[in-house]
Amino acid sequence: MKFGIRTLSAMVAIIALIAAGLSYWAGEQVDMAGKAGNDAREATFKSYRIAQSLKSLAAGYELTMNEFYSTVLEFPAYQKKSAAQKTAIETELAALATLQEGGVATATELTRLYKEMDSFRLGLEGAMTSADKDWDRAREALFKINVLSTQAIYQADLLGQSANERATALDMSGQAYQAQALLLLRIAALLALVAGIVMLVSAIRAGGAHA
Repeated sequence: MKFGIRTLSAMVAIIALIAAGLSYWAGEQVDMAGKAGNDAREATFKSYRIAQSLKSLAAGYELTMNEFYSTVLEFPAYQKKSAAQKTAIETELAALATLQEGGVATATELTRLYKEMDSFRLGLEGAMTSADKDWDRAREALFKINVLSTQAIYQADLLGQSANERATALDMSGQAYQAQALLLLRIAALLALVAGIVMLVSAIRAGGAHA
């Protein structure tokens, strides 16, 4: 009889250890998933924000060139406005290049497009500020700028769509981790219940032995 009680006690200890281990592992899973998910969501949010900013900046940069060409903006005002937009674009591209998940590749492509835009911008300025304005050269430069701006906006839009897709995937992954952790906790609770039943049986048997 003593051997039976000891066996039950050992079973209780083993079951309790398993239940504790499952509970700990479930907590670890939730913590790891939460940290990884938060980091990824932060990067995804940054990608989306930068994408929207670059779309707006590209459109604004293109508009500034058109305003200068149509003489809505005088050269000093145009220089100030375009310089501020150029600085903002470079800042966003530098931030994008630090991100994972396609950020570097997209930043490289957008940088190439903006450099080309900048070269045509210089051509536009040269044509518009010469003693005799070269309207044909200015119009050609502006056309190239408009085309490149459209391509830059398209690239930024793809980045934004990709960020949205990653956000959806992250939500699904987080839900899967939570479901797995919940399953582990339920198993741990079931084992704890079994341990309680075994302890109760052990106590009953011990009582019967003393009787």
